[in-house]
Amino acid sequence: MRTVAIVGRPNVGKSTLFNRLAARRSALVDAVPGVTRDRREGKASLGGLEFTAVDTGGFEDGDSSSLSTRIWLQIEAALLDADVALFLVDARSGLSATDRELARRVRVAATPVILIANKCEGTAADAGLYDACSLGLGDPVPISAEHGLGLSDLHEELATWLDTAAPSGGDAEPHGDGRDNIPLRLAVVGRPNVGKSTLINHLIGRERLITGPEPGITHDAITVEWEAGGRKLHLVDTAGLRRRPKVTERLEKLYAGDTRRAIGLAHVVAVMLDVAAP
Repeated sequence: MRTVAIVGRPNVGKSTLFNRLAARRSALVDAVPGVTRDRREGKASLGGLEFTAVDTGGFEDGDSSSLSTRIWLQIEAALLDADVALFLVDARSGLSATDRELARRVRVAATPVILIANKCEGTAADAGLYDACSLGLGDPVPISAEHGLGLSDLHEELATWLDTAAPSGGDAEPHGDGRDNIPLRLAVVGRPNVGKSTLINHLIGRERLITGPEPGITHDAITVEWEAGGRKLHLVDTAGLRRRPKVTERLEKLYAGDTRRAIGLAHVVAVMLDVAAP
């Protein structure tokens, strides 16, 4: 299945578009920028096109040791794996220096790019729409991910790059009751900064999830496919949980709710502890 990566600076509507294409509210969405950090993948469709959509963290230019640089490395990996990328800009707020820097990096990538001007519901976005042409990525496709406007134009652009041919169906029929073909869903949970993301990266043998010394890097539950001993697993990284009386900020409540949903959907839950902290 073809892959479509969604990239852009924080708060331009990447997760909203991801949820629209996936037809479910999978990615966390909030007016506060920077909610999404790790890559989130999901099956998506648009007008008969079937593909895997990849939501990415918001790009911010930073020094080599910063969290923003680690987010960029994940964006770069998503671009490398994608068949086509959707570069979103906010037509209402207009272009920023961050948009232009990301456009510079995207232009040198081998992945084809479709420029998307989001939040185009109304004339307030007209100036930003025209300004987006200056990024050197072709004419922008005006859409409103929140209201579902302009998706037919997006479909037309995506159809140029995505293979619409149906799968050959060469896979063998499953034997028995099919239970062995269902991936085991394993959620890794624990307090902030106990090493949940590091554990999953170690298991799969690559830096798929962002890690670092800062507590609370992981915001939403991210599913990573893995295979061990011939068995397929879905490893679910989650945001760190704290005692409910300590959770007072609205965003942390949002992240905790996503973790609790991941626990409810898991077949097995692994609780991680930090042996150095009682």
